[in-house]
Amino acid sequence: MENTKLRTQAEVDAFVGTDITGSLVIEGSDIDDLSPLLTLNSVSGNLLIYKNSTLTNLDGLGNLTSVNCYLWLIHNPALTDLDGLSKISSVNGDLCIEYNNSLTNLDGLSNLTSVGGELRIMNNPSLTNLNGLCNISSVNGDLSIYTNPTLTNFNGLSNLTFVGGNLEIGYNAPLTNLDELSNKLITAI
Repeated sequence: MENTKLRTQAEVDAFVGTDITGSLVIEGSDIDDLSPLLTLNSVSGNLLIYKNSTLTNLDGLGNLTSVNCYLWLIHNPALTDLDGLSKISSVNGDLCIEYNNSLTNLDGLSNLTSVGGELRIMNNPSLTNLNGLCNISSVNGDLSIYTNPTLTNFNGLSNLTFVGGNLEIGYNAPLTNLDELSNKLITAI
């Protein structure tokens, strides 16, 4: 299994291929356009999109249908949406969305039906809703939703019926109730 690391926009621009056998790491302060990755269909390992200070969207990943292990979207301060991930239906490992200061919604994940590990949504100060998670029915690990100061409701989790680990919710100031998680989920844990 060979890992692919794209650390500059020039490396992204030079990418050729449809499938990555191994993990893909996209990490670079000058990366702002993932469109050269439109040929990519699958990542058999992990997908880590990390510390890309000028990346505003993931549109170049629009043909990606599977991530076999974990998917981490961490420390991308200019990232506004996840629409480029709209063809992914499952993540077999953890899904972590953390420290994305400009991210307002998770709508690009609306085809996602399950998370094989932990689902962690933390420290996204502009995130107003979880509606993009509307088709997720199971999270096999922990579900952690912390420090999203503009998150007002959990409407996007209304189809969630199973959490295999702990349910951890905290520091989401405007959140006033957990009605979307009542009954079916609480009894499933």
